[in-house]
Amino acid sequence: MVETKKFLSKSRFMDGLSCLKFLWYQVNRKKEIPPFSAELVEIMKQGSVVGEEAHQLFPGGIKVERDWQAEITHERSMKAARERKILFEAGFVSGQTYAISDILVPVGEKSWQLIEVKSSTSVKHEHYDDVAFQKMVLEGAGLDICQCYVLYLNRDYERVGQLEVDKLFKKDEITAEVIELQSEVKAQAEKMLVVMAGSEPEVKIGPRCKNCPLYEKCWAFMPEDNIFLIRGNKKMAFDLMRQGVLDFASIPNNFELTPEQLIQVSAHQTGEPYLNKPELTNFLAKLTYPLYFLDFETIASAIPLYDYTRPYEDIPVQFSLHVQKSAKAKLEHYSFLASGDQDPRPQVLSRLKELLGESGSIIAFFADYEKKCLRFSVRNCPEYNHWFVCLKKRFIDLLVPFKNLWYYHPKQKGSASLKDILPAMTKLSYDNMEIGAGGLARFEYMRVVFGSSDDKKDKDKVFSALEKYCELDTLAMVKIVEALKKLVGSG
Repeated sequence: MVETKKFLSKSRFMDGLSCLKFLWYQVNRKKEIPPFSAELVEIMKQGSVVGEEAHQLFPGGIKVERDWQAEITHERSMKAARERKILFEAGFVSGQTYAISDILVPVGEKSWQLIEVKSSTSVKHEHYDDVAFQKMVLEGAGLDICQCYVLYLNRDYERVGQLEVDKLFKKDEITAEVIELQSEVKAQAEKMLVVMAGSEPEVKIGPRCKNCPLYEKCWAFMPEDNIFLIRGNKKMAFDLMRQGVLDFASIPNNFELTPEQLIQVSAHQTGEPYLNKPELTNFLAKLTYPLYFLDFETIASAIPLYDYTRPYEDIPVQFSLHVQKSAKAKLEHYSFLASGDQDPRPQVLSRLKELLGESGSIIAFFADYEKKCLRFSVRNCPEYNHWFVCLKKRFIDLLVPFKNLWYYHPKQKGSASLKDILPAMTKLSYDNMEIGAGGLARFEYMRVVFGSSDDKKDKDKVFSALEKYCELDTLAMVKIVEALKKLVGSG
């Protein structure tokens, strides 16, 4: 279907506030924009689920059927508005602007409350711009918007039994802020309409580019070993770029760097890894056999799925555990992957209590996360309280030596991520895996377990990929510890 008129929609307006070039591509070269990632698709689905739950707070509402042509949706919405009932997803056109509003509630004979539903747990700065744009369009279409609200998730709501939708959400009035933004929003919209109708705009790259779909296109001029790999404040990297310095080799000798940045720059300039042998030796000396290498995969649903969980609470649905009982002992592997038909936390705790014993180091990468998952799980299963208190003292965080730059390899590309450290130190990598990142693992699990599809082959395929991915996470830690021991001469 081809858009007959180039409308500035709400989503385009929000994109335009971030980058006018991306807005222009949305309108004029949409096929050149990379498709949404699987993770983003699932995030958007969660947003839709939140929206549907919010509708329950407004009984008797009418959901306006959306058409791919904005003008037809506008006509349907205007007809529905004349009935003076609560409207869901009504869309209105004013000139070349178009906005679909989550909820409209009639007030008196002519006015309306505009309610924007967000799947966040707080009102954010960009929400004001979002609602201000809607108010501008709806009033341009002839509606009187008397009050504006944001309906968002209550981070403190804990589900017990049936979902209590009235407690799941909070509502903040933002009418004053939206009114104050009206002149600015109108000016921005006029500017964007000019950009949309013109030639591709020149836009300087900046910090906002990080999550833009056009990132690779706009940053293609950067060399592989570029200055934005330097850790710390990126303002320094932008300062260097403005001086024409793009790679490590070109950084002037007199440019002020922190000790950590000097380590990194030197490694890239020489091509040799940096090693702080005393610190690594002390770190490795803390490891006590048997060694337990533990990694969780979790879900964090916007709508709490199980009793005693809150919005976006991390719930472990999978773990991988590699065990090495002594320096020369054969490596053992154990795993768990929840079927999804019941709360997995009691099973996770029960199995780990069996496997982790009463002594030995528990090694995790960013161990605070594993401890947090256990802490939240124990809250639901208080019989494990004493066990967890003893257990958490045994954790060793494998991130520490890499976060502190006790070891740094230029192949890490500035990252302290397990995904980048592993191929830099060993022959293993996450390349060519069907699932090779935590975000994708989370959303693929959500898709096949809680989605609408009943495709068993798809679920089996995803579960197999999840098992391989999580197993590699703990095997990666085993291999990295082995590599560190060889480097310091203790292996």
